[in-house]
Amino acid sequence: MPWQLVPDWNPDRCIVVFPEECFSNGVRSMPEVVSQRFDAVVIGAGPAGTVAATVLARSGRRTLLAERSTFPRTKVCGGCLAPAGIASLRDAGLGDALDSIDPLPLDALHLHARRATASYPIKQYLSIERGRMDQAFVEAATDAGATFISECRARVGVDDSVSLEYAGRQECHRPDLVVVADGLSGSSLAERDDFGWDIDQTSPMGLGAILRDPPPGTTSDGITMRCGVEGYVGSSRLSDGRWVVAAALSPEAIRNHGVQGAVHSVLRETGVDGKCAPSTRWKAVGHLTRRRMRRAAGRVLLVGDAAGYVEPLTGEGMSWGICRAADVLPYAEAIGRGDDVSAQWSSAAERMLRSRRVICRTVCGMARRPRLLEFGLRLSSRLPFTGWASQQLCWSHS
Repeated sequence: MPWQLVPDWNPDRCIVVFPEECFSNGVRSMPEVVSQRFDAVVIGAGPAGTVAATVLARSGRRTLLAERSTFPRTKVCGGCLAPAGIASLRDAGLGDALDSIDPLPLDALHLHARRATASYPIKQYLSIERGRMDQAFVEAATDAGATFISECRARVGVDDSVSLEYAGRQECHRPDLVVVADGLSGSSLAERDDFGWDIDQTSPMGLGAILRDPPPGTTSDGITMRCGVEGYVGSSRLSDGRWVVAAALSPEAIRNHGVQGAVHSVLRETGVDGKCAPSTRWKAVGHLTRRRMRRAAGRVLLVGDAAGYVEPLTGEGMSWGICRAADVLPYAEAIGRGDDVSAQWSSAAERMLRSRRVICRTVCGMARRPRLLEFGLRLSSRLPFTGWASQQLCWSHS
Protein backbone atom coordinates (compact mmCIF):
# COMPACT_ATOMS: atom_id res chain seq x y z
CA MET A 1 0.00 0.00 0.00
CA PRO A 2 1.67 3.32 -1.10
CA TRP A 3 1.14 5.19 2.16
CA GLN A 4 2.63 4.93 5.59
CA LEU A 5 1.41 5.70 9.08
CA VAL A 6 3.57 8.13 11.01
CA PRO A 7 3.38 8.51 14.82
CA ASP A 8 3.07 12.09 16.01
CA TRP A 9 3.62 13.78 19.35
CA ASN A 10 0.89 11.65 20.94
CA PRO A 11 0.64 8.25 19.22
CA ASP A 12 -2.67 7.52 20.94
CA ARG A 13 -4.36 10.46 19.25
CA CYS A 14 -3.68 12.36 16.04
CA ILE A 15 -2.84 10.25 12.99
CA VAL A 16 -1.13 11.56 9.88
CA VAL A 17 -1.09 9.58 6.66
CA PHE A 18 0.71 10.84 3.58
CA PRO A 19 2.02 9.53 0.26
CA GLU A 20 5.17 7.42 0.28
CA GLU A 21 6.95 9.77 -2.09
CA CYS A 22 6.81 12.48 0.59
CA PHE A 23 9.28 10.54 2.75
CA SER A 24 12.99 11.32 3.04
CA ASN A 25 14.91 8.25 4.23
CA GLY A 26 11.58 6.78 5.32
CA VAL A 27 10.87 9.36 8.06
CA ARG A 28 9.13 12.70 8.13
CA SER A 29 7.71 14.47 11.16
CA MET A 30 4.13 15.70 11.30
CA PRO A 31 4.98 19.43 11.56
CA GLU A 32 7.04 19.17 8.36
CA VAL A 33 4.22 17.42 6.55
CA VAL A 34 1.46 19.75 7.62
CA SER A 35 3.57 22.86 7.06
CA GLN A 36 3.90 22.13 3.37
CA ARG A 37 1.95 24.14 0.80
CA PHE A 38 -1.34 22.54 -0.21
CA ASP A 39 -3.32 23.29 -3.34
CA ALA A 40 -6.55 22.02 -1.77
CA VAL A 41 -7.77 21.46 1.77
CA VAL A 42 -10.78 19.17 2.28
CA ILE A 43 -12.47 19.35 5.69
CA GLY A 44 -14.32 16.21 6.73
CA ALA A 45 -13.50 12.57 5.93
CA GLY A 46 -16.99 11.26 5.29
CA PRO A 47 -18.06 10.00 1.85
CA ALA A 48 -18.27 13.46 0.24
CA GLY A 49 -14.95 14.63 1.66
CA THR A 50 -13.01 11.50 0.80
CA VAL A 51 -14.39 11.42 -2.75
CA ALA A 52 -13.43 15.07 -3.26
CA ALA A 53 -9.95 14.47 -1.81
CA THR A 54 -9.43 11.43 -4.05
CA VAL A 55 -10.50 13.26 -7.20
CA LEU A 56 -8.32 16.28 -6.40
CA ALA A 57 -5.26 14.24 -5.44
CA ARG A 58 -5.50 12.12 -8.58
CA SER A 59 -5.42 15.31 -10.63
CA GLY A 60 -1.97 16.06 -9.20
CA ARG A 61 -3.07 18.64 -6.64
CA ARG A 62 -1.38 18.58 -3.26
CA THR A 63 -4.41 17.77 -1.16
CA LEU A 64 -4.89 17.76 2.61
CA LEU A 65 -7.83 15.85 4.10
CA ALA A 66 -8.54 17.00 7.67
CA GLU A 67 -10.91 15.19 10.04
CA ARG A 68 -11.81 16.15 13.61
CA SER A 69 -12.65 12.59 14.74
CA THR A 70 -10.40 9.69 15.65
CA PHE A 71 -9.90 7.11 12.89
CA PRO A 72 -10.99 4.41 12.54
CA ARG A 73 -14.30 5.57 13.95
CA THR A 74 -17.78 4.31 14.57
CA LYS A 75 -20.27 6.25 12.49
CA VAL A 76 -24.04 5.86 12.38
CA CYS A 77 -26.09 7.01 9.40
CA GLY A 78 -28.93 5.75 7.23
CA GLY A 79 -26.59 3.10 5.88
CA CYS A 80 -27.86 2.95 2.28
CA LEU A 81 -26.20 3.96 -0.97
CA ALA A 82 -28.52 4.80 -3.86
CA PRO A 83 -27.75 3.62 -7.41
CA ALA A 84 -26.62 7.12 -8.46
CA GLY A 85 -24.11 7.25 -5.60
CA ILE A 86 -22.80 3.77 -6.43
CA ALA A 87 -22.27 4.77 -10.07
CA SER A 88 -20.47 7.99 -9.09
CA LEU A 89 -18.12 6.09 -6.79
CA ARG A 90 -17.20 3.66 -9.55
CA ASP A 91 -16.74 6.49 -12.06
CA ALA A 92 -14.45 8.25 -9.57
CA GLY A 93 -12.28 5.14 -9.23
CA LEU A 94 -13.53 4.16 -5.79
CA GLY A 95 -15.29 0.99 -6.86
CA ASP A 96 -12.60 -1.30 -5.43
CA ALA A 97 -12.71 0.54 -2.11
CA LEU A 98 -16.48 0.14 -2.03
CA ASP A 99 -16.30 -3.57 -2.83
CA SER A 100 -13.67 -4.11 -0.13
CA ILE A 101 -16.18 -3.41 2.66
CA ASP A 102 -18.58 -6.16 1.49
CA PRO A 103 -21.69 -4.03 0.92
CA LEU A 104 -24.96 -5.94 1.02
CA PRO A 105 -27.26 -5.58 -2.05
CA LEU A 106 -30.84 -4.52 -1.34
CA ASP A 107 -33.49 -5.13 -3.99
CA ALA A 108 -36.77 -4.31 -2.28
CA LEU A 109 -38.49 -1.51 -0.39
CA HIS A 110 -41.03 -2.57 2.24
CA LEU A 111 -43.35 0.24 3.33
CA HIS A 112 -45.69 0.00 6.33
CA ALA A 113 -48.32 2.55 7.35
CA ARG A 114 -50.86 1.68 10.02
CA ARG A 115 -52.17 -1.76 8.94
CA ALA A 116 -51.21 -1.46 5.27
CA THR A 117 -48.06 -2.98 3.81
CA ALA A 118 -46.58 -2.83 0.34
CA SER A 119 -43.35 -4.21 -1.09
CA TYR A 120 -41.76 -2.76 -4.21
CA PRO A 121 -38.85 -3.95 -6.35
CA ILE A 122 -36.15 -1.29 -6.57
CA LYS A 123 -32.96 -0.80 -8.50
CA GLN A 124 -30.20 -2.19 -6.33
CA TYR A 125 -29.14 -0.19 -3.29
CA LEU A 126 -26.18 -1.15 -1.10
CA SER A 127 -26.31 -1.44 2.67
CA ILE A 128 -23.00 -0.24 4.13
CA GLU A 129 -21.37 0.13 7.51
CA ARG A 130 -20.23 3.75 7.57
CA GLY A 131 -17.22 3.27 9.80
CA ARG A 132 -15.72 0.69 7.44
CA MET A 133 -16.61 2.71 4.36
CA ASP A 134 -15.07 5.92 5.67
CA GLN A 135 -11.86 4.08 6.56
CA ALA A 136 -11.67 2.43 3.13
CA PHE A 137 -12.24 5.75 1.37
CA VAL A 138 -9.59 7.51 3.47
CA GLU A 139 -7.14 4.83 2.39
CA ALA A 140 -8.19 5.35 -1.24
CA ALA A 141 -7.59 9.10 -0.88
CA THR A 142 -4.10 8.57 0.53
CA ASP A 143 -3.39 5.98 -2.16
CA ALA A 144 -4.22 8.74 -4.64
CA GLY A 145 -1.68 11.05 -2.98
CA ALA A 146 -3.68 12.98 -0.38
CA THR A 147 -2.37 13.72 3.11
CA PHE A 148 -4.76 12.75 5.89
CA ILE A 149 -4.87 14.11 9.45
CA SER A 150 -7.31 12.93 12.10
CA GLU A 151 -8.16 14.61 15.42
CA CYS A 152 -7.71 17.95 13.69
CA ARG A 153 -9.97 20.97 14.17
CA ALA A 154 -10.26 23.10 11.04
CA ARG A 155 -11.69 26.61 10.74
CA VAL A 156 -12.26 28.61 7.57
CA GLY A 157 -11.46 32.30 7.95
CA VAL A 158 -13.22 35.24 6.32
CA ASP A 159 -10.33 35.42 3.83
CA ASP A 160 -10.78 31.72 2.89
CA SER A 161 -7.68 30.72 4.84
CA VAL A 162 -7.81 27.51 6.88
CA SER A 163 -6.54 27.27 10.44
CA LEU A 164 -5.74 23.82 11.80
CA GLU A 165 -5.40 22.76 15.42
CA TYR A 166 -3.94 19.33 16.09
CA ALA A 167 -1.76 17.75 18.79
CA GLY A 168 -1.33 21.08 20.57
CA ARG A 169 -0.18 22.88 17.42
CA GLN A 170 -1.73 25.52 15.18
CA GLU A 171 -1.21 25.93 11.45
CA CYS A 172 -2.63 28.42 8.95
CA HIS A 173 -2.95 27.54 5.27
CA ARG A 174 -4.02 29.52 2.22
CA PRO A 175 -4.88 26.88 -0.36
CA ASP A 176 -6.28 27.58 -3.80
CA LEU A 177 -9.40 25.57 -2.92
CA VAL A 178 -11.25 24.71 0.29
CA VAL A 179 -13.86 21.94 0.22
CA VAL A 180 -16.06 21.85 3.32
CA ALA A 181 -17.60 18.42 3.91
CA ASP A 182 -17.91 18.27 7.70
CA GLY A 183 -21.59 17.38 7.86
CA LEU A 184 -24.60 18.72 9.72
CA SER A 185 -22.75 19.30 12.98
CA GLY A 186 -19.49 20.60 11.55
CA SER A 187 -17.97 23.76 13.00
CA SER A 188 -15.42 24.69 10.33
CA LEU A 189 -17.58 27.59 9.09
CA ALA A 190 -18.36 29.03 12.53
CA GLU A 191 -16.50 32.24 11.68
CA ARG A 192 -18.32 32.68 8.36
CA ASP A 193 -21.69 34.36 8.87
CA ASP A 194 -22.24 34.25 5.10
CA PHE A 195 -22.52 30.46 5.37
CA GLY A 196 -25.02 30.47 8.24
CA TRP A 197 -27.68 27.78 8.61
CA ASP A 198 -31.38 28.22 7.92
CA ILE A 199 -32.87 25.40 10.03
CA ASP A 200 -36.50 24.30 10.00
CA GLN A 201 -37.09 23.95 13.74
CA THR A 202 -40.31 22.01 13.11
CA SER A 203 -38.60 19.32 11.04
CA PRO A 204 -38.00 15.81 12.43
CA MET A 205 -34.95 14.92 14.48
CA GLY A 206 -32.60 12.38 12.94
CA LEU A 207 -31.45 9.36 14.94
CA GLY A 208 -29.46 6.27 14.14
CA ALA A 209 -28.19 3.09 15.76
CA ILE A 210 -26.56 -0.23 14.91
CA LEU A 211 -28.18 -3.32 16.42
CA ARG A 212 -26.93 -6.88 16.80
CA ASP A 213 -30.41 -8.36 16.58
CA PRO A 214 -33.02 -7.64 13.89
CA PRO A 215 -35.35 -4.75 14.70
CA PRO A 216 -38.94 -5.90 15.28
CA GLY A 217 -40.89 -6.58 12.10
CA THR A 218 -37.93 -6.35 9.71
CA THR A 219 -37.12 -8.40 6.62
CA SER A 220 -33.57 -9.01 5.44
CA ASP A 221 -33.88 -8.62 1.67
CA GLY A 222 -34.39 -4.88 1.45
CA ILE A 223 -35.11 -1.57 3.14
CA THR A 224 -37.95 -1.64 5.66
CA MET A 225 -39.75 1.64 6.43
CA ARG A 226 -42.41 1.99 9.14
CA CYS A 227 -44.33 5.26 9.14
CA GLY A 228 -46.46 6.65 11.95
CA VAL A 229 -47.80 9.90 13.36
CA GLU A 230 -44.61 10.48 15.39
CA GLY A 231 -42.28 9.88 12.42
CA TYR A 232 -40.76 6.93 10.64
CA VAL A 233 -38.20 4.23 11.31
CA GLY A 234 -36.11 2.53 8.62
CA SER A 235 -33.80 -0.45 8.83
CA SER A 236 -31.60 -2.67 6.70
CA ARG A 237 -29.22 -5.54 7.32
CA LEU A 238 -25.44 -5.20 7.12
CA SER A 239 -23.20 -7.85 5.58
CA ASP A 240 -21.84 -8.84 9.00
CA GLY A 241 -25.32 -9.71 10.28
CA ARG A 242 -25.89 -6.55 12.28
CA TRP A 243 -28.64 -4.07 11.46
CA VAL A 244 -28.55 -0.34 10.84
CA VAL A 245 -31.60 1.61 12.00
CA ALA A 246 -32.36 5.23 11.13
CA ALA A 247 -35.32 7.23 12.38
CA ALA A 248 -36.86 10.64 11.81
CA LEU A 249 -39.03 11.53 14.79
CA SER A 250 -40.91 14.66 15.75
CA PRO A 251 -39.18 16.79 18.42
CA GLU A 252 -42.38 16.70 20.48
CA ALA A 253 -42.47 12.91 20.47
CA ILE A 254 -38.88 12.73 21.70
CA ARG A 255 -39.55 15.30 24.42
CA ASN A 256 -42.71 13.54 25.56
CA HIS A 257 -41.69 9.89 25.27
CA GLY A 258 -37.93 9.79 24.90
CA VAL A 259 -36.22 8.21 21.91
CA GLN A 260 -37.09 4.62 22.80
CA GLY A 261 -40.71 5.53 23.50
CA ALA A 262 -41.09 7.44 20.24
CA VAL A 263 -39.57 4.58 18.22
CA HIS A 264 -41.83 2.07 19.97
CA SER A 265 -44.84 4.27 19.19
CA VAL A 266 -44.08 4.09 15.45
CA LEU A 267 -43.56 0.32 15.57
CA ARG A 268 -46.77 -0.20 17.52
CA GLU A 269 -48.77 2.01 15.15
CA THR A 270 -47.67 -0.17 12.22
CA GLY A 271 -48.69 -3.39 13.91
CA VAL A 272 -45.43 -4.45 15.57
CA ASP A 273 -45.58 -5.06 19.29
CA GLY A 274 -41.87 -5.01 19.96
CA LYS A 275 -39.11 -2.70 21.09
CA CYS A 276 -35.48 -2.11 20.27
CA ALA A 277 -33.25 -3.30 23.10
CA PRO A 278 -33.13 -0.87 26.05
CA SER A 279 -29.34 -0.83 25.70
CA THR A 280 -29.55 0.57 22.16
CA ARG A 281 -27.27 3.59 21.82
CA TRP A 282 -28.97 6.14 19.61
CA LYS A 283 -26.94 8.86 17.93
CA ALA A 284 -28.80 12.11 17.22
CA VAL A 285 -28.03 14.47 14.33
CA GLY A 286 -30.50 17.28 15.06
CA HIS A 287 -33.21 18.71 12.82
CA LEU A 288 -33.10 17.06 9.40
CA THR A 289 -34.31 19.89 7.18
CA ARG A 290 -31.82 22.74 6.85
CA ARG A 291 -29.86 24.65 4.27
CA ARG A 292 -26.93 27.03 4.13
CA MET A 293 -27.39 30.65 3.19
CA ARG A 294 -24.96 29.86 0.37
CA ARG A 295 -23.13 26.81 -0.97
CA ALA A 296 -20.00 28.53 -2.23
CA ALA A 297 -18.05 31.77 -1.92
CA GLY A 298 -14.59 32.70 -3.13
CA ARG A 299 -12.36 29.64 -2.93
CA VAL A 300 -14.77 27.71 -0.66
CA LEU A 301 -17.11 24.99 -1.95
CA LEU A 302 -19.57 23.06 0.25
CA VAL A 303 -20.48 19.42 -0.40
CA GLY A 304 -22.59 16.78 1.29
CA ASP A 305 -24.61 17.47 4.41
CA ALA A 306 -22.46 20.54 5.12
CA ALA A 307 -24.24 22.25 2.22
CA GLY A 308 -27.77 21.45 3.37
CA TYR A 309 -30.15 18.60 3.97
CA VAL A 310 -33.68 17.63 3.07
CA GLU A 311 -34.81 14.58 5.00
CA PRO A 312 -34.37 11.80 2.41
CA LEU A 313 -36.77 9.00 3.31
CA THR A 314 -35.61 7.33 0.12
CA GLY A 315 -32.15 6.71 1.61
CA GLU A 316 -30.07 8.81 -0.73
CA GLY A 317 -28.58 11.59 1.43
CA MET A 318 -25.07 10.11 1.21
CA SER A 319 -25.35 9.76 -2.52
CA TRP A 320 -26.22 13.44 -2.99
CA GLY A 321 -22.91 14.40 -1.41
CA ILE A 322 -20.92 11.78 -3.30
CA CYS A 323 -22.23 12.93 -6.68
CA ARG A 324 -21.44 16.58 -5.99
CA ALA A 325 -17.97 15.76 -4.67
CA ALA A 326 -17.16 13.62 -7.72
CA ASP A 327 -17.78 16.68 -9.91
CA VAL A 328 -15.40 19.01 -8.04
CA LEU A 329 -12.46 18.98 -10.46
CA PRO A 330 -13.75 21.39 -13.17
CA TYR A 331 -14.57 23.92 -10.45
CA ALA A 332 -11.13 23.51 -8.89
CA GLU A 333 -9.58 24.20 -12.28
CA ALA A 334 -11.72 27.30 -12.77
CA ILE A 335 -10.84 28.63 -9.31
CA GLY A 336 -7.17 28.04 -10.14
CA ARG A 337 -7.62 30.32 -13.16
CA GLY A 338 -9.04 33.01 -10.90
CA ASP A 339 -12.70 32.51 -11.87
CA ASP A 340 -15.57 32.96 -9.43
CA VAL A 341 -17.57 29.73 -9.57
CA SER A 342 -19.92 30.38 -6.65
CA ALA A 343 -23.02 30.83 -8.79
CA GLN A 344 -22.20 27.88 -11.05
CA TRP A 345 -21.52 25.50 -8.15
CA SER A 346 -24.76 26.45 -6.43
CA SER A 347 -26.90 26.27 -9.56
CA ALA A 348 -25.44 22.88 -10.51
CA ALA A 349 -26.38 21.54 -7.09
CA GLU A 350 -29.90 22.92 -7.46
CA ARG A 351 -30.33 21.32 -10.89
CA MET A 352 -29.12 17.96 -9.65
CA LEU A 353 -31.30 17.87 -6.56
CA ARG A 354 -34.44 19.73 -7.59
CA SER A 355 -36.43 16.74 -8.80
CA ARG A 356 -35.15 14.52 -5.98
CA ARG A 357 -36.21 17.00 -3.35
CA VAL A 358 -39.71 17.17 -4.79
CA ILE A 359 -39.96 13.39 -4.51
CA CYS A 360 -38.47 13.34 -1.01
CA ARG A 361 -40.76 16.10 0.25
CA THR A 362 -43.78 14.34 -1.24
CA VAL A 363 -42.91 10.95 0.23
CA CYS A 364 -41.87 12.39 3.60
CA GLY A 365 -45.06 14.44 3.73
CA MET A 366 -47.10 11.30 3.18
CA ALA A 367 -44.99 9.43 5.73
CA ARG A 368 -46.09 11.90 8.38
CA ARG A 369 -49.72 11.31 7.42
CA PRO A 370 -50.07 7.57 7.97
CA ARG A 371 -53.78 7.48 7.09
CA LEU A 372 -53.04 9.01 3.70
CA LEU A 373 -50.05 6.73 3.18
CA GLU A 374 -52.10 3.71 4.20
CA PHE A 375 -54.66 4.60 1.54
CA GLY A 376 -51.87 5.08 -1.02
CA LEU A 377 -50.31 1.71 -0.23
CA ARG A 378 -53.63 -0.10 -0.55
CA LEU A 379 -54.35 1.70 -3.82
CA SER A 380 -50.88 1.08 -5.28
CA SER A 381 -51.24 -2.67 -4.91
CA ARG A 382 -54.11 -2.56 -7.41
CA LEU A 383 -52.59 -0.26 -10.04
CA PRO A 384 -50.44 -1.26 -13.02
CA PHE A 385 -47.84 1.51 -12.61
CA THR A 386 -46.60 0.31 -9.21
CA GLY A 387 -43.26 -0.87 -10.61
CA TRP A 388 -42.67 2.43 -12.40
CA ALA A 389 -43.57 4.43 -9.29
CA SER A 390 -41.24 2.42 -7.07
CA GLN A 391 -38.37 3.06 -9.48
CA GLN A 392 -38.96 6.81 -9.20
CA LEU A 393 -38.28 6.54 -5.47
CA CYS A 394 -34.76 5.33 -6.24
CA TRP A 395 -32.15 7.80 -7.47
CA SER A 396 -30.58 6.01 -10.41
CA HIS A 397 -28.56 8.79 -12.05
CA SER A 398 -27.18 12.20 -11.10
